[in-house]
Amino acid sequence: MANHTASADRRAFLKRGAIGAIGAAAATAVVVGGATKSATPASSERTIRFTGRGWHTDTDGTVPDKGQRYSVYGELLDSGGEKAGEFYSMAVGIDSPFQVTGAGVGTMEVHTLNLVGGTIVGVGAGGGIERTYAIVGGTGKYAGARGSYIARQDTYGLGGNGKAELLLTLRD
Repeated sequence: MANHTASADRRAFLKRGAIGAIGAAAATAVVVGGATKSATPASSERTIRFTGRGWHTDTDGTVPDKGQRYSVYGELLDSGGEKAGEFYSMAVGIDSPFQVTGAGVGTMEVHTLNLVGGTIVGVGAGGGIERTYAIVGGTGKYAGARGSYIARQDTYGLGGNGKAELLLTLRD
């Protein structure tokens, strides 16, 4: 009997200790989490808009099929219509039965925006004239760039007017 009571007392003691340890860990997490959160400044955003001219697609005039590679290139203009850089894209046609758009064939693309003071690199997939891309990095004054952008591209080579618009949202 004495053995049963000692065992029950030991279990109650261990249970109280475990509950106390969990409570202490939770309190520490709240304090540490609060300190970390308040010490981190809120990220800021800035928007850059480019228009494109001379947007060309090197294809035979048809939308590339699965596995076909092609390139897109053109000039980037700032809001005043002055040349701000060049745009280059490497793309490959993809065909996935799992596409959200249901469009069938789309593309996987890597973009380089060669700008005064550095470059911005974007990656994305999709189909149609308007697509969204992730900014995955950059060089020069754009080193460590992150964010996303919407690109509306109507290229020569696929029946378009050779114009484009890129709306970038950079996050610090």
